[in-house]
Amino acid sequence: MPKSKFAITWSKFGEEYGPLTWLTIPGQNILVINSIEAAKELLDKRASNSVERPRFTMANELLGMSKLLSISGYNDMWRKQRSHLKHALSAAVVRRDYSSLLEMKAQQYLERCAARPENFLPETTRIIGETIIQLSYGKLEDGRGRDYIQISTRMMEVLAFAVQGHAVDLLPPLRHLPSWLPGMKFKRQAAQWKKEIKEVEDTVSELAKENMLSDDPDVRSSFMFKKMEELSNEHEEGQDVQQQENQTMLAYSGLATETAMESFIRAMTLFPSVQENVQAEIDKVVGSSRFPTFKDQSDLPYLHAVILETLRWNPVVSFGIPHASREDDVYNGYFIPKGTTIIANAWGFSRNEKHYTNPSNFDPERYLKQPPELDPREFVFGYGRRICPGKDLAYQKIWILAATILWALRLVEEEGEDPACLADGDRFSFAAVR
Repeated sequence: MPKSKFAITWSKFGEEYGPLTWLTIPGQNILVINSIEAAKELLDKRASNSVERPRFTMANELLGMSKLLSISGYNDMWRKQRSHLKHALSAAVVRRDYSSLLEMKAQQYLERCAARPENFLPETTRIIGETIIQLSYGKLEDGRGRDYIQISTRMMEVLAFAVQGHAVDLLPPLRHLPSWLPGMKFKRQAAQWKKEIKEVEDTVSELAKENMLSDDPDVRSSFMFKKMEELSNEHEEGQDVQQQENQTMLAYSGLATETAMESFIRAMTLFPSVQENVQAEIDKVVGSSRFPTFKDQSDLPYLHAVILETLRWNPVVSFGIPHASREDDVYNGYFIPKGTTIIANAWGFSRNEKHYTNPSNFDPERYLKQPPELDPREFVFGYGRRICPGKDLAYQKIWILAATILWALRLVEEEGEDPACLADGDRFSFAAVR
């Protein structure tokens, strides 16, 4: 089965065999959900039974990531961290506490793109990383901040790859074989990744300790300073570990934002009429004498629709991070054994003709008609108790960057480039419209 077509292949299985499709190997059952209705029932309504994560031999046992919130097991520490993040990153808190910073960083991004247009996509990565760092820790010196962005981004790339599924996840005893044997490349790769993870952890730990002694108001108002203060007041053990885990969760949402922004930029280049419509709306509401702000959000419905369509058209992840059943269950006559790995096919949901008219088309209008078609945020950020706590922050970051970019710039493909080739995301140009 070609890995690059994994979600597409399982979607076809779903069309042929129904909403639940299975892969069974000795000692392990894997269930792929191909309908949003089944996902909502099993992962939302029955969240208490599907909140667990699989074993993740590669990520947890070979890379030592077992305490990372997004993939850790369901336990008291996970519940406490989750509760704190859910409050700290709620829609109300994001709007109240983070709007000014997000607007400022979007404007900085625009200035850098204008100064060095050849760095358009690298600057996207940089500004998202800087935003996460400043929210988490306050300001950092420029050189140090760039170093941290690089290693933190690499950490998130490792995480994204580590949970995709490897031979050792299907056959855990493989982890005991020596790395020099044929087929054991994953063990050599894991050893290198583990070093990179340790580098991130050491950097984060050092930052947290320094910031606890800081008088800088930006630092003292940061997410992580407040968290570390709480932990100190409660005299909990393992404070360094906990602050690393929470910061990494925030950075993971940064990677999701980066992926979504790259998709947005691709879409605007591939579908210039959509870009023109967004810019016409922004021109009418914002004008040319000021930057867009979150106060304009309710007056820019087409921009909102374009962002939703971007999330649907190219989901941040084709398959979400797998869940696992805690007990035996039954759904529509299907028996789901305890310990079953459950995977939601987000890409398949995004192409389901039951919910989307002409799903292969990029069509923001689908969210403006009455009734609107399914909001993709119902499946792209996860489900139940495992839904991404940073989803509101991620959406707001995407919105302000998109609004600011299209307020000032017209995105075009490079001269002589076939637009179909833009899918790889590395050929973009732009022209100023202000």
